[in-house]
Amino acid sequence: MLQLINFDETQAAKSIFYGGDAGAKDAVILNAGVWMIKYPKTTRDLINPQISYTTSPLSEYIGSKIYEALNIPVHETLLGTRKNKVVVACKDFTREWNGSPEQGIRSLWPVKLLIPFHDLKNNFMSSDLESYSGTGSETLLEEVLDTINGQEDLQTIPGVLDRFWDMFVIDAFIGNNDRNNGNWGILIDQKSGESTLAPVYDNGNAFFNKRSLAQMEKRMDDEKAMKEDAYKNHLCAYKYTGLDNEGQKMNPFTFIMCGGNTDCSAATLRFINGVDMDMIKKIIDDIPETIGTLAVMPKVQKAFYLELLRIRLDFLRQV
Repeated sequence: MLQLINFDETQAAKSIFYGGDAGAKDAVILNAGVWMIKYPKTTRDLINPQISYTTSPLSEYIGSKIYEALNIPVHETLLGTRKNKVVVACKDFTREWNGSPEQGIRSLWPVKLLIPFHDLKNNFMSSDLESYSGTGSETLLEEVLDTINGQEDLQTIPGVLDRFWDMFVIDAFIGNNDRNNGNWGILIDQKSGESTLAPVYDNGNAFFNKRSLAQMEKRMDDEKAMKEDAYKNHLCAYKYTGLDNEGQKMNPFTFIMCGGNTDCSAATLRFINGVDMDMIKKIIDDIPETIGTLAVMPKVQKAFYLELLRIRLDFLRQV
């Protein structure tokens, strides 16, 4: 059984700040490194919320562990508690320890610069300027692929196209609907200037993290509803191009099934050959149901996640 870490007992990393709108974040020092603590986000701004806080820390942890099980470079994650909440800690891969513990937080300085794909796309000028949006945030698939294949800095880094399609397929599998241009990218070493792909990060928008246990239980009793949740009604951040559906968000399963992109098909095959459901089941089963009086991952939630993954895998195996 996984032992959750009590992050209330760790040293706070002061003067380190993280952005994003997925929930509150702070930083702690653990194992001679900086770890970003991601808290569950309140649902008070949602219409008729069924739960008080999202389960995004669980989604981040499980989604990241699935990437790891598939041998895709991904940020390190630890599950734990802080301030009476279930939280996930994500290793800050831009920083490293440079000195003795007595030197304190000043020795934890960033040695790598994270450049999100958004900024690389914003820097790229397509040869087709009449139709190109020219914005880093636009997720039209044609523009994203045009940038990957043409942006100068990306040409020096091997495997960028494969990484994009691996994420496209695995995100569909875990139900991550927010792999936008701002949450993947490259790292630049600030000493050597070498550029590499950043490990996969930001997997918290997976597994219906705003759904209550009662809703999960009800959906599991309805085969049609489960298929809708698993693949029929799933949309990702990327958008179609073309006259019929220009600008509409894509259903990644529909796109994968059509087989129109050979790189996507190759990534799907890599996924099918690499996925190990026994290992994924162990990842989920090892998470405790409770810790003290705090609910962590009840049986209903584990069963719902595993059934979603089973249905999606069965679908992808038809490709």
